[in-house]
Amino acid sequence: MDEIQLPQMVKVRQKFNAKTITDPAKHLRQQMQAKLTEPEIKALQGKRIGISAGSRGIPHYKELIKAMADQLKEWGAEPFVFPAMGSHAGATAEGQAAYLRQFGITEAYIGVPVLSTMEVVQVATLADGFPVYCDKYAVAADGIVVFNKIKPHTHFKDRHESGLLKMICIGIGKHRGAATFHQYGFDHFCYNLERVAAAFLEHVNVVFSVGLVQNAFDDIGWLEVIRTEEFFDRDAALLKIAKKELAQLWFKNIDVLVIDEVGKEISGVGFDPNVTGRTEVLSQQAAFRAIAPDIKKIVLLDITEASHGLGIGMGEADIISYRFANKLDFGQTYTNVITNNYLKAAAMPLYMNSDEDSIKLAVLTSMVKQKDQVKIVHIKNTITLDEIEVSTGMLPEVQDTNKFEILSEPYSWAFNEAGNLW
Repeated sequence: MDEIQLPQMVKVRQKFNAKTITDPAKHLRQQMQAKLTEPEIKALQGKRIGISAGSRGIPHYKELIKAMADQLKEWGAEPFVFPAMGSHAGATAEGQAAYLRQFGITEAYIGVPVLSTMEVVQVATLADGFPVYCDKYAVAADGIVVFNKIKPHTHFKDRHESGLLKMICIGIGKHRGAATFHQYGFDHFCYNLERVAAAFLEHVNVVFSVGLVQNAFDDIGWLEVIRTEEFFDRDAALLKIAKKELAQLWFKNIDVLVIDEVGKEISGVGFDPNVTGRTEVLSQQAAFRAIAPDIKKIVLLDITEASHGLGIGMGEADIISYRFANKLDFGQTYTNVITNNYLKAAAMPLYMNSDEDSIKLAVLTSMVKQKDQVKIVHIKNTITLDEIEVSTGMLPEVQDTNKFEILSEPYSWAFNEAGNLW
C-alpha cells in the first residue's frame, strides 16, 4: 500500500429539487386545524392522547412534536409522547427514552410527559395467528397520533415501505412486534404491513396521523395531517413522492465510495441501500442495484454519536476504519440484527489502522490498473449528498452532464499525523 498514491479530489454539487417547507411546525398546526372537524376537536377535551416518536432523525423533530402537543393542549386534550422504535436503543425502556432525549424530545421541552416502556398489549390476532401488538401506554390512552417520515425501505420495494404502516406494526409494536414481524421475511413485508395495520386501526383509536417526506437536501418538503380513513392511500401517495425525490449519486460506476459516518438516525441499516445498492436480502438485491451505481468497494470511517455504537449495516461494506471498530457496541448491534433475522448486517469487515490505510486498501483492491484514474466518491453520509467530493478521474463524467456543479480546484487529501481525516 505504500506505493498507492491517492488521486486529488474535487468538491462538486449534485443538483436536486429544493422544495422546502420553511416553517414545518407552523405548517403542521395549520394542517391540524384544517383537517379535524369542530366536533372531532371538541371530542378531544379531557382525553389522553399519545404521540408516537420514532428513532429516525427528522429535521425540526422536537419542534414538530411540541407543535402537536401544544395544539392538542389548546384543544383541551392531555397529550403525552411515547417512544415507538421497535427494538432500537438496546430494546430497553430507558434506552429508548434516552434516544429521544438526544433529539431534544424531553418533558421539559415538549411540556408533556414522555412515557417509555417495552411492555405491549396484544390488541388483535389475525386469522393465521399473527399477533398485533401495541405499546402499553398507547393502548391505555383515549387515542393516539401516528407520526413518522415516509421513505423508501432499506430492504424491499412495494406499495407501502417505511412509513406510517411500519410505525404501527413495528415502531408501536415495540420489540415483540418487531421480532414477530421480521420472522416472516421482507418478501412478504408489504402484505403483512397492510393487514396488521388494518387490524390495529380497528382496535386502537388513531385520532389522526402525520406523514412527512424529506427532500434531497434532508429538509422537509411535504408534511400533511392524514385522516384515518385516508391512511393507506396517503401513505402510498407520499411514498411515491419520496422515491421520486430521493437523493442519489448521479454516477453509473464508482470504484471506491468513502462514507464518513453511519447511524440509525441516518438509515435503518446505517447507510441507505437506496443510495449504495447494497442489501443483505438476496431476493431484493436486483431492485436496489437497479437504482444505485455499481460500487466496487465501500469504506466506512465512523459511527455517529447519536447511534451509540450501533454498527448495523457494516456487513454490506468492505472496509472499516480503526475508529469505527473501536466504537462498535456489539450488544446493541446484535440485538438489532437478531430481531430482524438478517445477521449479515452485523458481519465485521476488514479494518485498517487509519482512514488513509482504509482508503488505500480499497483503491489497491479495486482492480483498477491505472490507480491515478480510480473513481473515488467521498460523502459525509447517505442523506447529505448535495455537496460531495470526487476524484479527478471522475471529472469527465461530471462535466458531461448538467446534474453537477464544480465547486473547487483539485486538492490533495488532508490526513493528520495519525493518518485520519479528523
